[in-house]
Amino acid sequence: MKTMDVTLAERGQIVIPKEAREAMGLKPGSRLQIRMADGRLLIEKKVALDLSPWIGKAIDDGLTTDEALSELRGRPVPWQVVDAKA
Repeated sequence: MKTMDVTLAERGQIVIPKEAREAMGLKPGSRLQIRMADGRLLIEKKVALDLSPWIGKAIDDGLTTDEALSELRGRPVPWQVVDAKA
C-alpha cells in the first residue's frame, strides 16, 4: 500500500490525492465510510451492488469473470488488454 501525506484543514477537512481518487474510482458525490481501529482512521469506499438481475439466473452471456465483475462495479477493468485491431 502506498503512503500519501495529507494535511488536515482548519475545519477538519482533508483532500484525497488525485492518484488515490482515480485508483478507487471516487468522484464527487461518492459515498465513503470512516471508522477508527487500533488508533488508525480507515476510509473505505461504500459500494452498493444491485445483484437482483443475477440472483437465481445462470450467467452465460460470454463475458469473462473480469468483464462480469467490471460490469457489476460499473467501471472498466484496469488490467484488461484491448486489442486495437478488433
